Amino acid sequence: MLKLSRSFLLVFLFWETNFQHCVVFAEDAKREVVYENLQKAKISDEEILNKIPEIEKVIANGLKKIKIPGATLAISRKDKVLYCNAFGQTAISGYQPKDADTQTLFSVSSVSKNVTAVLVGALVDDGKIAFSDKVRKYYPEFFLCNEEVSNEFTVQDLISHSSGLKHFSADTLLKAGYDNEKILRAFRYLKQKPGEFRRFYGYQNVVYGIVGIVLERATGEKYEDLVQKYIFDKMGMKNSSAIRLDAETSKIGYLKYLISRFSHDCKRIGALRTCWHLIAETIFHKTKKVADIHSKYIDEVVHLEHDGFYHKFPATSGISLSAEDFAKWLKMLANQGTYDGVQIVSKKTFAKLISNIVTVKGIKDHDVTFVKSRYPREDMHYGMGFFNAQYADDGENPHRIFFHMGGIRGSTAFFALSLEDDIAVGVSCNLGGVAMTRFCEYAVHAVLDRIYNFSKIDWVEEDIKSINYYREKNTNYIENIVKRTPIAMSEPSKYAGTYTSELYGDITISLERGELVISNGIRKAKLSNVNGDTFSFKSMDLLYSFYEQDEYIYFIRDEYGNITSCETPCFNENNTIFKKK
Repeated sequence: MLKLSRSFLLVFLFWETNFQHCVVFAEDAKREVVYENLQKAKISDEEILNKIPEIEKVIANGLKKIKIPGATLAISRKDKVLYCNAFGQTAISGYQPKDADTQTLFSVSSVSKNVTAVLVGALVDDGKIAFSDKVRKYYPEFFLCNEEVSNEFTVQDLISHSSGLKHFSADTLLKAGYDNEKILRAFRYLKQKPGEFRRFYGYQNVVYGIVGIVLERATGEKYEDLVQKYIFDKMGMKNSSAIRLDAETSKIGYLKYLISRFSHDCKRIGALRTCWHLIAETIFHKTKKVADIHSKYIDEVVHLEHDGFYHKFPATSGISLSAEDFAKWLKMLANQGTYDGVQIVSKKTFAKLISNIVTVKGIKDHDVTFVKSRYPREDMHYGMGFFNAQYADDGENPHRIFFHMGGIRGSTAFFALSLEDDIAVGVSCNLGGVAMTRFCEYAVHAVLDRIYNFSKIDWVEEDIKSINYYREKNTNYIENIVKRTPIAMSEPSKYAGTYTSELYGDITISLERGELVISNGIRKAKLSNVNGDTFSFKSMDLLYSFYEQDEYIYFIRDEYGNITSCETPCFNENNTIFKKK
């Protein structure tokens, strides 16, 4: 048994210029237990830490080649944080960039779903809610597809991607900035795939986000307060956030956030106390260092504002973590729900969260998320907030991992957890979404490959290939568009008017200073003629969350040559056609 002569052992991981690393502290008794556990572990701490210099080079190379401003990396085991680090900067030049450090908050986008699932588990343990509770018990106005499904839909259905809907249903409304009422109403018009309710996986953002509404109705507390109470406070996650990041960076932003929840707080503690609370909280609010968010548009890195987009449905995308706190989160997951002796979620409930609830089917060989050489196709599942799959070296030496990705509007994140190997790895960055980079997934893959001694793959190059894959698809799409309407363009005024659909409502095409402009009543973009009745516009002008290329709109004529309707892929739920009023 290893004996320590001092009460604390300070383990320095590594130190290089511009890198700020976490350090690990351990008391004598705890260190002895750790040592005993390591004697039984398949992979030692030393083996992992020896890989760090090479892993750091992968991260630095990715930031440079993919033009990512900043990133974090955390590696944990069930009893310790092995490593955490921040790389790069908080913003691109021209937007007051600062060196990212291990306290800097990075949005983790859909990794928030994992946090939400654990929160639900904690509330289940606390008797506040049950996985089997019907959604309409707390949210009577809930409607999804039809009355039968709406009546049967449970909390578990919300957070297991088992709705039977197509992937990303209603996301087009979310990305276009429509209000929550309109987004939720859209589900009345969407159809489930026959026989797939509770059977197969269909990834959702809005459906998953509805659990936030359910939790607030069930407890009378705001989603962000529940996260703070049941998770952040218990784990000492002081550099984490479940509120709008523009509220974390200034007192004015925080005041606006408090005003936005004024009505809720008045009902809970009364108007007078709420007013005093608002004043005191604003005065004493401690600002946090936050990484700005970025997208790409035709190879140019574009700076975006923190405007509350993530918090339209915070349960699906509203969490931000520093490198230090991401490492704490991973440590808790590796210990199956307990952090430094504090139970966040019981082992029984944790086992339920990571169980095989729905099967992930139909993964294509060229899928750039589930890379074929690493993810065998026959064994992929989703539980609640966790994917569950084998990670293997072209079918050899498989390891069971639980993981989740995230990527939307200027940020991406990914973590993977192996309970059998007691390893958890997480990466976040401030460039996204997933069609622009798979850097976080691939950086975690690079770590796992080195830990497991898998065959080498240049994951940075793989990410560049995945970006080019989407670009090639878009190029082919554009070529088809050019051939689609080989007729002369009409006078611009012929296209102007109001076009409507049951699902989206109205969009308008208007003439402004001689140019056609499309608007959904929230944002607008100029139209440029591509060919005949086909026009392009900058997706970043119309949409809050966009792909890096232009979008298109096609106008449709009747037999007499009159323009009667239009369609655009960015508003394509149910293959929508907008009819001219």
